[in-house]
This record gives sequence, C-alpha cells and structure tokens, in this order.
Amino acid sequence: MKITPLWLISIMFPAVGMAQQPGEAIDKQLENCKMQANTTVENSQCYVKATRQWDDELNNQYRLLLKDQTESARQKIRAAQRSWIQYKESYNEAIAAYYQQQQGSIWPLVAAEARMNVIRDKAIDLYRLRVSTSLAGEEG
Repeated sequence: MKITPLWLISIMFPAVGMAQQPGEAIDKQLENCKMQANTTVENSQCYVKATRQWDDELNNQYRLLLKDQTESARQKIRAAQRSWIQYKESYNEAIAAYYQQQQGSIWPLVAAEARMNVIRDKAIDLYRLRVSTSLAGEEG
C-alpha cells in the first residue's frame, strides 16, 4: 500500500475529512424542490434558485479565502478567479450549444444542472483550499 501525505493526514487528523462541506443545505433544498415540482418549468425554477444560492456560496468562500492572505497571495487568487470566470462563461456557452442540439424537454434541465455544477464545484474547491491548511479541521 502506498502511503501518501494526504492519507497520512486523514489518519492522524480524522476531523479534516469530516468537516461539513458548504452548500449541503442548498443540495437538500434542490432535491426537495425537484420532488415537489410537477412541470419542467417548476423544475427549471428549482435550478435557477439553487444556482443563485451556489453563486452566493462561491462568493462567500472566495471572501473567506482572501480574508487572511498576504497581498501577494490575494493577487494570485484574484487572477486565478478572474480566469475561472472567463472559463465558466465560455463553458456555459458550450453547454448551451451542446444541449440545444438535443430534442426533448429534459435537456434544458440537464443543461441547467451542468451550469449549476460548475459553480457548485468551484465553491467547494475554494472551501477545500481554504481549510486545507487547518490540520485541526477547523473552518476558521
């Protein structure tokens, strides 16, 4: 068995792997909303709301990440985030173009989920980066 530093840290400090990720409530609300939805339009509204909430969470994680950084680190993080925003916009255009080719009412929902997941994944990435240096598992 190959022992990696991350594996070793997870054994030594189990709280690191058990910290609650941000947005779990958003995911639960989305699932509940979809269960209550009876139409494609209602399902679409569920994704609009969840995407807005994930975007708020992403902005919160970004602010928390920048909070205690040196000016040099803040500049690098800001530059990376600006590049990511360009990527997100370009990727969302690609998602739209791809799913517009498909026939059926399900595909706009699949596209909405894909767009939401781009934001969701980035919010979680920023959270993980922020807490990765806290060996006690604190969210600080």
